[in-house]
Amino acid sequence: MSGVIGALMEPESARESDVTRAGVMIALYSPRYFKDRGAGLEWAIFGARMRHHEDTRGMAARGCLIPLCWKPVRDGDVPESVRQSVEQRGPFDWLRQDGLESLALSTQAEGEVRYYALVEQLAKTIAESGGTELEPLGVTDARTLPPAFGSESAPPPGPLPEGEGGERWARRWLDARDPAARGHGPGSVAISYVGADQPWADWMMGVLEQRGHEVELWRWRAGRERLPDAVARARDSAESLLVIFSHNYFAAGDTAPTEWEEAFVPASDRPSPSVLVQIDAAPRPLLVRDAQVVVLAGTDLAEAEQRIGEVLPRTRRQSQDRGGGR
Repeated sequence: MSGVIGALMEPESARESDVTRAGVMIALYSPRYFKDRGAGLEWAIFGARMRHHEDTRGMAARGCLIPLCWKPVRDGDVPESVRQSVEQRGPFDWLRQDGLESLALSTQAEGEVRYYALVEQLAKTIAESGGTELEPLGVTDARTLPPAFGSESAPPPGPLPEGEGGERWARRWLDARDPAARGHGPGSVAISYVGADQPWADWMMGVLEQRGHEVELWRWRAGRERLPDAVARARDSAESLLVIFSHNYFAAGDTAPTEWEEAFVPASDRPSPSVLVQIDAAPRPLLVRDAQVVVLAGTDLAEAEQRIGEVLPRTRRQSQDRGGGR
């Protein structure tokens, strides 16, 4: 699924990912999605495979690319290169008004009915595309494709300038890639999460930014790093750490019980405890079962935002702006 497992932190990994082989790509898009170079590469790779199918088989690859709106996008923010695919008429048009985010977080009976209708239609669309066999794209060919959109985390274009100016340019580029290089800004928050919870991380980032916080997303790459190392990496990049607890987070990686204690049980050498936010009712690992957790399961969007605001209040700058009527 593009956008959930999109390679924002490691965009070039998209060239060797499942998108080069999968038969269907669901693009869960939002305003941030279209700024993501990794998502742009995923779209370009899958689009190239669809065009190859159409050129060689003489028929359209229907149902293979499924754009789903997670959060509404202004018309001017949809890249021209993918506008036709995003805005084409289809069974998921109605999502563009409010987005799947509001539907997924709704506790109303009507929302639940619409959600299951969406899941049923999505399963039907994927099943109907089963007869379309897209050829895989080799790594060599994938490396020649430019992203369809997105610029975040882009590699530096061409050789670096020489001399002192080149050093300053390189430092600016490295700082942009590595939030830790910028130091801890006042009110800065790092969010630790797993890729399956990307939509929640995006939503919490938006909530906190509206409250004046500087926010950095740190995805735990469970197959590549230990949980304590991932949490420490995020904690060192900001003044506060928010962790998105979920079934996905608990099930990721081969994590030993003591690693949960190492990562989250308060210690004297830590400047502040983590803010633990759980988005579902999954049982927590034993050594963090008694941890103080903000539970969002069963809340609506407004109440969830209020609970996050209680543990991470508005920054002084944001409060001053509101008091000044700005």
